[in-house]
Amino acid sequence: MSLALLLFLFDFGKPDSPVLPEWTAVHPGTVATAEAAGWVDPPELTAQDYHYPRLVENASRGVSEPPPVYTDELTRDAVGGTRPARFRVPLLPGDYNLWAVAGSSVAVGGALYDFTLSVGGASTHFQMAGSRWFESRRLKFHATGPIDLLITPRSRWILSGLAIWEARQSEAVEPKLAKLEQAWRFLPDDVLAKWKQVPRRDPVAPPGFQGQPWEPLGQLSAADQRRGYLVHQRHWSENIYPDTIPYSAELNPTLRAFASLGEAEPLTFAVLPLRPLRGATVKVSDLTGPGTIPASRIDLKMVEYAWSRPNYSLLGSYLRVPDYLRPVAPQDLPAAENKRYWLTVTVPEDAPAGLYRGTATFSAAGAPAATVPIEFRVLPIRLQQNPDRVYGIYYRDPLDDAARATDPAAKEYYTQQAELQARDMVAHGTTPCVPLTAYCSVPSKPDQPITWACDWDLLTRKIDRCRRYGYQGPLVMHINTNGLYARHMGGKYPGSHLRGVQVCPPAFETELQAMVSYLEAGRQERGLPEFLYYPVDEPGTAPEQVAFMVQCLKAIRAAGARTYVTADPTHEQFEPMRPYINVWCTQPFLPDRETVAKDSAASGVEYWCYPNHINGENDHTTVLGARMTYGFGFWRSGFKVLIPWIYSSTGGHPFNNLDSSTADFFNRPGPDGTVWPVPMWEAYREGYDDYRYVYTLQQAIARHPITRQPSKADRAQSVLAAVEQAIEVKAKYKLDADCWGYREFDVYRWQLAEQILALSQRG
Repeated sequence: MSLALLLFLFDFGKPDSPVLPEWTAVHPGTVATAEAAGWVDPPELTAQDYHYPRLVENASRGVSEPPPVYTDELTRDAVGGTRPARFRVPLLPGDYNLWAVAGSSVAVGGALYDFTLSVGGASTHFQMAGSRWFESRRLKFHATGPIDLLITPRSRWILSGLAIWEARQSEAVEPKLAKLEQAWRFLPDDVLAKWKQVPRRDPVAPPGFQGQPWEPLGQLSAADQRRGYLVHQRHWSENIYPDTIPYSAELNPTLRAFASLGEAEPLTFAVLPLRPLRGATVKVSDLTGPGTIPASRIDLKMVEYAWSRPNYSLLGSYLRVPDYLRPVAPQDLPAAENKRYWLTVTVPEDAPAGLYRGTATFSAAGAPAATVPIEFRVLPIRLQQNPDRVYGIYYRDPLDDAARATDPAAKEYYTQQAELQARDMVAHGTTPCVPLTAYCSVPSKPDQPITWACDWDLLTRKIDRCRRYGYQGPLVMHINTNGLYARHMGGKYPGSHLRGVQVCPPAFETELQAMVSYLEAGRQERGLPEFLYYPVDEPGTAPEQVAFMVQCLKAIRAAGARTYVTADPTHEQFEPMRPYINVWCTQPFLPDRETVAKDSAASGVEYWCYPNHINGENDHTTVLGARMTYGFGFWRSGFKVLIPWIYSSTGGHPFNNLDSSTADFFNRPGPDGTVWPVPMWEAYREGYDDYRYVYTLQQAIARHPITRQPSKADRAQSVLAAVEQAIEVKAKYKLDADCWGYREFDVYRWQLAEQILALSQRG
């Protein structure tokens, strides 16, 4: 960057850390003078410096992987603290812009970066959990001379870089800053050169568009051409990509849906700018009809696109896809790129049945507003949930960070985040049925005695939250099998998926049984729900791996407890484990329903499913497959529990899918602790509701009196049977070709609703 453009460029870090060309190093000892910028009365500042190579060795997997985050001279290091600070810059009078980047390349459990930067009356706020996360903020301010940049932490603060320039130079400066941001939001140039972009476009351009850029033809109304953008709609379960071309029939839509009492239902529409739009936003009205559904019951979000891998662990290929939903805020929109808006209407429990109408209004600076009509039908139905079917999810619990936090603000943040996420799970039909951990540390040498101990206070807090939000057990419980293995195997660990495992001596089994017995006694003493013991995740099928699993499972059963195994029961290599397994948790819906029913009846074994193919193993676009898996597919499978991996997982920067060894999924952590979901998470709720329509009809049929003449119950049963017959049983519903289109889903749900209504009527 040229100093002719930027007046001040500051790189915060350690004194001996490298800096970008033409940037000035700022470390904790840099003190302000009349001529030079620096700290005023510097408090106890700290500096960090941690730079990753372009490839990092993963010892447990035996491979080289990308680093957790990509860093450069600017982001590799930072200065921070927990007390307020002032950074003085000698400026001439004038109008200025400020750009600040904050974050850490090191994950700090329990940390919270929550602070305000202010200059005069202008301020901006940073709030980031203590993961590997970089964010930039901009400020405009007027200076009458030297300025003090005030840093006011609520928890702790951290700064990596700061740029200040005259406002008139912004056109030249902003692109250079955007280039710097690419490293943590996308890929550095040297890495990008080794990756290939995968094109993803609509296969056919419909009538109405030709050439590049977009050229509207006669099918577009004069109003569309005059306002400079198109409004169009596809069903929420159909993806809209940046370059999706709307068909004529999709233009200027009316949004329509139906829902039962208390049910949440999505509506979406998209805007395709024909020219750049500034400050674009959306507002919704109340929905009025027999009663009122207030606008406060309509959750309004916008879909953000992200560069993503086609598979979460694939390296070297990327494409741009619809990724996460964030709260609507004014946003500048480029030409020829779709922006989708996502409205979720939650029907009040006491809403009168009937048709409700309202509007969503899109507006942008200098362009005519567009009003999108909404027609929403409320059904007089209260959906029921099958108590024998459970929706759970793997989970990384913020309560762990709350326990590690060292200041009240951070403890409050993570505790509140745990509550917000639990509420979000319940709102999507998912109970906090999450694998927990009962960790017992063990001495590293086998001749050292063991004193069993567990953090019962933290574990009980987690279990109490599960109960408060409706799940009473049993609870899947991780245990420290790895530590016990290393104790008896010379400090070696079994490796990922037991990659390097060997059969252990009998003392290992004895101590594992003792660990489980200790945990069982503590559980019973505290009146906690049953634990399902989970010794190893996804064991391999090699003979030594299966033999070790048999050791673990026998020891757990000898302690009088039940076992939980994540493995495919159709693999014959696992047969030696079968007598010791109480819960098979398998990724596909395998074995088939008849085998599941027979085995469950004969041995009491339960079949759970962790359908990662519609969670962590793709680029968040398998929306139809997610709905099928969670609703009609689950109903048809015969399985008892759905428990996918994972509610949210961040390998590096939570909004960069290309750093780290795996992409980020599923839901995103909003900076303020709220949840920014992906469309597949919304599809989970829709599948859950599909199943509730099925079960509600089943219950209505069971309550209806039997007569000799054909009855409403007979008709309802025939409709239910026809829906079930239409379901093609598959191990995985991953691709669009594996399940119905959106029309079939909605038609079958409506048919079920019609029969529920018919059975509720007298006569």
